[in-house]
Amino acid sequence: MSYKIVKNKDYLHKKTTPVASIEEGNDIANKLIETLNGLPYGLGLSANQIGIPKSVSVIRARKDRPPVVLMNPIITESGSEKLVYLEGCLSLPGKQTTTLRTTKVTVSTLNHANPMPFGPDVEPMTQESTRDDYGILESVVVQHEIDHLNGILMTDDGVRFVMPTKTAVKHGRNDKVVVEKDGQTQYIKYKKALELIGEGWKII
Repeated sequence: MSYKIVKNKDYLHKKTTPVASIEEGNDIANKLIETLNGLPYGLGLSANQIGIPKSVSVIRARKDRPPVVLMNPIITESGSEKLVYLEGCLSLPGKQTTTLRTTKVTVSTLNHANPMPFGPDVEPMTQESTRDDYGILESVVVQHEIDHLNGILMTDDGVRFVMPTKTAVKHGRNDKVVVEKDGQTQYIKYKKALELIGEGWKII
């Protein structure tokens, strides 16, 4: 059976509890996958989004691979490179929010013997490569779903990206700024932003 997507923010802001075994996690994962399969869209889903307050998520960002199941996931390492990303959420239908995510994360889980790295397929990253990089997409979805398990939504302070105020006109070479081109945005160091201006990017 397919489960109804929870949209109650009070419920979604409650942190989930770990599963006690891989068997318990697999049972929940099967329900999540079945629910995702019944939806016309969706790149990931967490147990509390279908009313099960347990720490299990499934990630389906790569259509050519089976869903990734994460049981009791913990981000053990985060990369230093960040990017601004436009996200949606099944529990917040019709809502899109710009977030600030790291491009790389390493995740430890109950159901995988070794830590799992998520990050770009193409390195070094370029403006063009980030647009179609499923590795970056997968990394963002992983962070989004682990946030769900910790009772955090993409619209919460600290996750959603707030544009820096226009009052700070002067930038140091290592200050972070947002650049934009053709609807794509990046959050990068000012010295790198200067190099992109000649390619049609602008600081916003």
